[in-house]
Amino acid sequence: MAKNWKELTAVKEVADLSYKMWEKGWDEANGGNITYILTDDEAADLNYIPGTGEAVNLMGGVPDAMRGKYVLVTATGSYFRELRDNLDELVGIIYLPEQGDKYERVVGLENNRPTSELAAHIQTHAVRLAADPEQRVVMHNHASHVLAMTHCGPTNERDFTVALWRMITEGVVVFPDGIGLVPWCVCGTPEIAAQTNEKMKTRRCVVWQYHGVFTTGKSMHDAFGLLETVDKCAEVWLLSETSGSRNPGIDDQGLKDTAAYFGNILPEGYLD
Repeated sequence: MAKNWKELTAVKEVADLSYKMWEKGWDEANGGNITYILTDDEAADLNYIPGTGEAVNLMGGVPDAMRGKYVLVTATGSYFRELRDNLDELVGIIYLPEQGDKYERVVGLENNRPTSELAAHIQTHAVRLAADPEQRVVMHNHASHVLAMTHCGPTNERDFTVALWRMITEGVVVFPDGIGLVPWCVCGTPEIAAQTNEKMKTRRCVVWQYHGVFTTGKSMHDAFGLLETVDKCAEVWLLSETSGSRNPGIDDQGLKDTAAYFGNILPEGYLD
């Protein structure tokens, strides 16, 4: 049995920030999901004995990089506006065993199961851990301004990224790795998962055209702050485009100078 699992910092942050995402209009109905890899200290607080929890098949299997990990996950069909008031049913912790392609339910998720996107999240975690061992969070939602921009903005990821960078100085500071852009395809399919994970090898934010956004980070606040910045850049882009006349924004040299000042390396070929 878990020990004070709802007092874990990660649980409190998921409860808090999921509600803020709903307040921003990014998670209508059950339109969002979150997974978080617990630290060793957080996992130790659970006092869980592997092999004692309910075991459930995990579609796609367990990547080697994720074996032995404890993962905090939101429930399928969970409404983010309700999550913080119903942690027992709408949030839970699972364990990914060293052998086999199952997950074990450790605590929470009462009368429920993890998000239907769990397999995709687990695969994305493995990809991001290969890029940065400190990456712990995968977060999906429907950030409004980013989605609006996929309807009227550039349709290739280089131009999409640069358009965002030009809007406010923080863009090239917060997401110098750029934005991955997946053309519209049916969600939940192997196709969209494969495209997302290919882009996640070098980026922390991937946009699904006309659908949603995946952001990753070292903490909930890191992933949330990344999305806030991307969405703010998209909002300014939309406002500028509808103003009838606007300046071109930060030029290439300005972006290069800013990146250099903060020690950031930009993707090759993105700027002249």
